[in-house]
Order: sequence, then C-alpha cells, then structure tokens
Amino acid sequence: MKKYIYLVLIMLFGFAFGQNTINITYVEPYEYKEVSGSLLAKASLNIEDANQYKGLSFENGKTIEIEQENGKAWLWLPVFGTPESVTFVGNSRKNSTKQLFTPLVTSDWGYFKEGTFHIISSSHQDIAWMDTPQYCRHERIHDIIAPALDMMDTDKAFHFGMEQTLNLKEFIEEFPERKAEVMLRSDEGRFTWGATYNQPYEGMQTDEQLIREMYFGRRWLKKNFEGNDVITAFNTDVPGRTLQFPQILAKSGVENLFVSRLKEGFYNWYSPDGSSIPTYSPGNYGWAVMFYKLFEQDAIEAMHKLQTRVKMWGDYYKEHNLPPHFAIVISNDASGPANYGAIVSEWNDIIKKTGVKMPKLRHSTVTALMNEIKKPGVVFETISGERPNIWSYIHGPGHAKAITASRKAGRLLPSAEIFASIDAILKGSFKDYPEEALSEAFEESIYPDHGWGGKNGHITDSIFRAKLEFAASEADRLIEKSLTSITSNIRTKKNNAVVVYNDLSWERTATAKVTIEDNSNYYVVNHEGVVMPSQISNARGTRTLEFVASNIPPLGYSTFYLKKGKKYFDVNKSVTPNALSNDFYIMRLGDGGLTYLFDNKLGKEVIKTTRFAGGDIITMKYDGNGAGEFTQMTEPKMDGFNKASLHTANWKIVNDGNVFTMFENKVKFEHANIVQYVKVYHQIKKIDVFVDILDWDGTHNREFRFALPLDMEDSTIKYEVPLAIAEVGKSEMKQAPRGWAWGGTYDQKPVEIHPREVMNFIASEKDGFQVTLATDVALADWIDATRESVEYTVLQGILMATHKSCHGEGNWYHQTGDHHFEFSITSNEANDALSYQFGNGANHPLQVSEQKIKNNSGVLPASKSFFKVSQPMVRVSTIKKAEDEDALVLRLVEIDGKNSQPTISLPKPASKVIKTNLIEEETELLNLNGENIKIEIGNNAIETYKIILKKTN
Repeated sequence: MKKYIYLVLIMLFGFAFGQNTINITYVEPYEYKEVSGSLLAKASLNIEDANQYKGLSFENGKTIEIEQENGKAWLWLPVFGTPESVTFVGNSRKNSTKQLFTPLVTSDWGYFKEGTFHIISSSHQDIAWMDTPQYCRHERIHDIIAPALDMMDTDKAFHFGMEQTLNLKEFIEEFPERKAEVMLRSDEGRFTWGATYNQPYEGMQTDEQLIREMYFGRRWLKKNFEGNDVITAFNTDVPGRTLQFPQILAKSGVENLFVSRLKEGFYNWYSPDGSSIPTYSPGNYGWAVMFYKLFEQDAIEAMHKLQTRVKMWGDYYKEHNLPPHFAIVISNDASGPANYGAIVSEWNDIIKKTGVKMPKLRHSTVTALMNEIKKPGVVFETISGERPNIWSYIHGPGHAKAITASRKAGRLLPSAEIFASIDAILKGSFKDYPEEALSEAFEESIYPDHGWGGKNGHITDSIFRAKLEFAASEADRLIEKSLTSITSNIRTKKNNAVVVYNDLSWERTATAKVTIEDNSNYYVVNHEGVVMPSQISNARGTRTLEFVASNIPPLGYSTFYLKKGKKYFDVNKSVTPNALSNDFYIMRLGDGGLTYLFDNKLGKEVIKTTRFAGGDIITMKYDGNGAGEFTQMTEPKMDGFNKASLHTANWKIVNDGNVFTMFENKVKFEHANIVQYVKVYHQIKKIDVFVDILDWDGTHNREFRFALPLDMEDSTIKYEVPLAIAEVGKSEMKQAPRGWAWGGTYDQKPVEIHPREVMNFIASEKDGFQVTLATDVALADWIDATRESVEYTVLQGILMATHKSCHGEGNWYHQTGDHHFEFSITSNEANDALSYQFGNGANHPLQVSEQKIKNNSGVLPASKSFFKVSQPMVRVSTIKKAEDEDALVLRLVEIDGKNSQPTISLPKPASKVIKTNLIEEETELLNLNGENIKIEIGNNAIETYKIILKKTN
C-alpha cells in the first residue's frame, strides 16, 4: 500500500522536480490593449529557448498564444484577475510547465474596491531653509503658486494646496491682479491654503503669539478674500504638538489638522479642556514622492503599487468604520505642483471600459478627504496631551538671542495692547489706539517659523532675529507711550511721582526700578507716605534706584514718590562675602554657586550639592543638528566636560542694602569667561541668579547648562507651556507617536522625552514642598545629563548650544560674543498658583512711568485696578481693541484645571457682552452688563469676549 501511494505522488508531482519558475517581464511603460472587455498587457518570458512554449493555458480553459519575435517569447497577459495556476504549453507534451500566475493587479481591492483614492498634491514650505527667505518667496510665487493656478485653468480636475496663509499673502502682494482668480479656485475647493499664518514651533511661541497664528491665518484670509474660508491647518514637519494647540484650532473655526511624523491614521487630538481637532497623518509627508514613487509611470504601474500599499489598511478602516477614501500625499519641501491628470484619466477610463470593481482616482485636498471621512459612525483614534518637541534644540539653544527677543515680544505685546486699551477707555475713544503698529509687531513676532538655518542660513537667521528684535522694541515703545498718557490722568500731590504698573491680572509685590540722573541719595515713599525699602545700584553705567513696590493692583497701578536723602530700613540679615541669612533663607556660596540653601519659613533644605552647586554652569559636547531626520533628541556627551564647581570660587559682595544683596564670582572656561551673580532679596522670598557667558568664541558642538540640584528624588515636575501648566508623566500623549523619519520610527514614548520647551518656569514638588525655577530660556530639563547621573532632581536651563543646521549646505550656529541669562528661585508649600505667578512675575517686570511735576488736575486716584478677575488663576491673556469695531476684546484662560465662575470688574459699565471664538467671530450674546460681570469658564478653557462699554458724556 505504501509503495502504491509513493508511485501516485511521483505521477502527480514528479514532473515539477528540477523545474525553475518562468519569470515574466512586462513592457514598461506598460503596453496594453482591450480585448472583449478585458485588459491585456504585453510581456515576454525569461527563457533561453524562445520556441519552447506555444501557449499559456488558464484553469478556465482559456488559452493565450505565445509568439516569437526577435529571439524572445511574447504574450498578452490579463492585467486584472486572481492568482491562479497556469500551464505553459510546450511544443512537445513533456515540455509543458505549471506554475502560479499573479496578474499585475488582482481583483481583490478588499475594503477599498468601491472607494476613492485622493491624490493630495501640495507644497511643504518653510519660510526659508531651502535658501534665503527672499529666494524661497520668489520660488513660491513664480515656480509653485502661479504655475499651479495656470494648470487649474487648463485642467478642471487639478487640485493643489499651500500649507499656510503667509504664502497667499506673499502671492497677492506680487500679483494683486490675480486675486479674483485665487478666490475662484479657492471657492471651487481646488486651491486650498492652511489656516495658520505659518508652521511654527508651537512650544516656542507664547500664549498670544500662538493665538495670533489664527488671526494672521484664517481670520486674515476671510477678511481679505470675502466669501472664501479655510478650515484645515497644517503643521506638517515638526515632531511636536503643544498642549493647547488643538483647542486654539477648534475655537478658531478650524475643522481639520494635517500633521506627519505620526503613525498613519485618523485621530481626534484633545486639549485638556475637552476640545479636540480631527487630525490626519500620512506617516511622513514626503514618502509617496521620494520612496513609493506611485505615479512615476502610468496607471497600470500605479494600480500595481497602490494595491500593495493599501492592502495593509483594510483592517484599520474596517475597525474604525471609515469610509473607503484613501490619501496619497504628494508633497515635499518646496515642491512644485504635480499634475497627474493623465494617470487619473487613464485609471478611471480603464475602470469604465473594463467594469473592474476597484477604487476611483482623483485629484483632491486634505479638506476634501476629511469631508469624505468624517461621516456619522466613524471611530477616530484618540490622542490627548502634549507631544514634546524633539527638535527644540534648534530654536532656544541654537539661536539664544533671537529667541530671547521672541519671548520678550510675546510677553509684552499683549501688555502693550492692554495699556493701549486702558488709555483708549480713559480718552473715551479708540482714535489713538495703535492698531497698525500692534498688528505689525505681532506679525513680525511670529514670522520665524520652523525653518531656522538651512542653505545660506546665516542670512535667514539674521532676518528672523531682526524681526523679533523689532517686535520686542515696538512692545517697549508702545507700552511707554500708553503709560505716559495714562499717567497724565493721575492726580499727584507732590513732585517726583513714580507710578508703578502691573501688567498681570493678579496683585503683585515686587521690586521696581527708576533711573537716577544725579549722584544724590534718594528714597521712596508710597502715596500714604510710608517709606519703602529701596537701594541704589550702578549697572552698565546707569544709576538705578530699586525699591519694593507692595500690593500693586492687578492690571493697574500704584503711585510712589521719589525723595532726596537717606532712610534706613531695618532688615534682619547677616551677610559675609560667601554666606547670607535673612528671614527667608540661609545660604552658603562656594565653588560653582550655592553650596547650601535652607528655607527658614518651611524648615526645609532646598538643594543637594553632591554633584553640582546651585547655579552651577555646565558645558558638554552636543553634536546633534537640533532638527532633522532623527527619532530621538540627541543627548549631550561628556567630551570636554567642565563645570563652574570644578574651579575655585572667589565670591565677593558687589551690592548690599535693605532690598537685596548681590554676590559675584568669575570663572574662566576654555572658550569663554563665565560670570555668576547671585542676588538675594530681603523683603521678597526670591533669589535671582544671573549668568554671563562672555567672549564666547563659537567653538563647534558645545552646550551650556544652568543647574539647580534639589534635595528631592522621584519628584513631580511641572512646567509652563503656552496657556497651560503641564506635568511630566501626566500631560503627554500616552502612546509612542510612531510615524517615521529617515532615521527610523518615532517609537519613544513622549513621557521619556527631555529636555522640554517651557514658557516661564519649571517646578519640582515632593511631599508638599515645591521649588520653582523661573527661567528666561526656552528649554529646561530635570534629569542629570552627565555620566553616572544622580537620582535626585536637577532643574536645568539649556543656555545655548553651537551646532550645525541639518541642511547639507547649512550654517553653523556659532553665537559668538557675549550672552546674558536670568533665573529666579523660590520655594513654598506646593501650590501651582504660586509657581505660575512667580514664574510669570519674574519675566514681567513692573513697569514705571514718572511724573516729575505734580498734577492737581488728574482725575485718577493714587492707586487703581482697571480690570480685576476675582479668581487669579483665571488669567487675562489680553485686552485689546476689537478687530472690526470700537469695542473691547477680553481673552481669559483658566490655568488651574478647574471649572470656574469668576467675576470681572471693568473700568466702565458694559452695555453688552458677546462671546466670540478666538478670532473674534461672534458666537453668543450673553445676558451680562454693568461694571461687574460674572462668567463661566471651564477647566483649562480659553475664552474670548467682546465688550461694548456704555457711552458716557
């Protein structure tokens, strides 16, 4: 019996032993013909003897003739079908061969067989990077946008997109005569624009800067192109997302977000208030062009490649109940319009002629895709929280002076709006409100996008920096102008009045500074005649009187008076050149900085100095690019390691009085001189540390850090991001982003990413005790980055890093010269409000306006709050003139993560209060009026109100 079975197997399969697969080569570009409703493609057999076979037989009995020509065996094979066994029929029976045949395009399109493939052709644009801003602007206008419009004129099916509104503004400045054409194509949905002004590092911009992306984006387009709208935002390149950006988009009328460097798919991305933005990612925006090359040939090749590509997505679409619409994103850096109209026509004609059940192909846009996808019953994946930006080394550390200017502008331009609004209210008119100047300064402050460096990057970086410094100086100028006008309304009873203004929405006690123009001694009294602690200092050739200004009202002022003479103020302190104690702290200074710090109020040791001193300066090697095709942030290395605490300190007292004591220490590093200043306040629980890096020679691949080692392990880390407080381990998106770069997959979980972009502070909390480090740098860390790192918390500010642009022809970020950095330290019982207010207060110095001659005709009292919020953690983000009318716009943000019902006190009664979205489009008339209005604001919500004040005679 066994022998019989063996003989049968030989009979069935023995003929195949020793045979090789016959490979088939198709003519490319594909040569095909239609025969009786079937599509056949010409191919040849890779065999030595072209006469070996005379035909091909299929399982259904159908045969195809094999012809010989020019020494090759040719045949016409069906393009569509299912894999099946075929027989190559030999000229003699023994030469026949069976094997599996798979058509170029199988009939199995699975989930997508009656769907649509969307070719989304767009151009990813940095403002520069590919070359200078001017070069890239010219290229955008003349080589991308104009040709795309021209294509639309001749091909009614062609669609194209630019990812930001700035590109449209540039084009219309160059070709105003084409505005009607642009409006028509936008109205048709064929030429789309991004809803943001540009594509920034979201975590680099401050609160209002990030919101103004929408003012100069969607709002500008709707205003200047009446009837047109844009509802899709793009931030295509940057592998980072700040916590509140989905809310900003959603509350600006944006309906979709396009990103990449995130796992391909559809998401609802949530902010902590519960608002979300539908988000689509193709995985990486450039791969369909650079790697998949789907449309390089013809429709048959596109079908062949796409079928392989989409088979893996059928289960995903089915699981999430998504309509069968699939995107092929055709985009690359500065890429021009790619019109695949011939392939689209060929593809759809084949379907029409053959009746094959397969997806249709069309030119499309992200908006059109999302409109097809967002149907009832779909289930998007959920993302909640921040994606820390792994490219953050490129901005703050790589361009320290430029980003210092950016952050100053971002902080003070809203203050300029607030004081200009107060001035307008006092005048009863917005006639002098500097609307154009504020708009220009805000636009300049957000102009730098994610494209720092690049080819001719030294030019790009200098342009970016100049714009940021202009915006910062404009903020100073506009604030001074408004304060001078407001101060003229204050009734003063003596000469030499000094009016101190608070631009934050909670009461503050801080120091204020006034310039002294002679060599006399002066002291300060408040408007009730009480002597205030004051102290004279000389800094950079300017003689300044610094005094304690107590209880300055929120968004208001208090009046003080400058008097000649001396007044001694009793202070409980003990000071030596390397030690100090006062009511708040016991501090010792040694090599590298603070070697001991004890909180007298809470009875706690603050720092742990086994590895670093408090305020230590560290230098290490950094050989990353800041931004690029890597999947994890480049860590510093120990090559050339140095720190101030390795050098013998020589601390000395440079100023001592009843307000503060200032210590100085100088250290020489190999490539720079380091000067450390420690300023301990006696009336306020605060220590300032100033760091000067002088004569820096620009040595490549170096990094500098400021370190504050804390007596805490496994502490909770919190830090400020735009419009919110984030917490490590809680506020990040939980899943690894996936998606891909040239360097691999983004498989690191966001909780592991450090350092992080921060606004004004980072804080560490353990067992009810909290230490806050207020910072003016853009990047902060809490984990020791050195070899054999310590386990306790080390709060750090990344001061600067010299590295090269990731562009092959890019520039080095040398940053030669002198650099100045400021930090402030405090400790308290754990309280987010104290940390938030301390950090913001440190970076919002009290403003001063002098009135040298008494003003008996003033109508304002000695102290006043113009706007007051009953709950300080509901912060006023800005108060400004409405964009389209003479009304006030008040924007609030809830910081504490709690639903709230604050009462807002106004300088004049409101006749009408209208809730708007973030770009001031009206949404709801509220039943509110009077001088005190009570509103409801949800946890972490950003809300905007238009207020019509009652007219007074």
